[in-house]
Amino acid sequence: MTSTEEESWQKAFEMIGPDQLRLRLESRRPEFSPQYARAAETWILEQDAKKAALEASRYRKILGWTIAGFFVALVAAIAAIVSAMPVVRDFFK
Repeated sequence: MTSTEEESWQKAFEMIGPDQLRLRLESRRPEFSPQYARAAETWILEQDAKKAALEASRYRKILGWTIAGFFVALVAAIAAIVSAMPVVRDFFK
């Protein structure tokens, strides 16, 4: 197996996409050489790792904005209560 073969396989994998490649490996594995199948599995695992890292990054970003939004809303609620206190006191007198 040469690096040229691996490069052409990588290009083919990218054109096919991880989901379609996974499906082809599951249904037609005997048609592929062991080296090709291993290279495909490795590429799929790399793509899955990239996808998981991206999802984790998005989750952390959304969680951070949610927490920041909660604290902004909390400060706004406290400010509203403090500003409404004189009106409420006058109402109950």
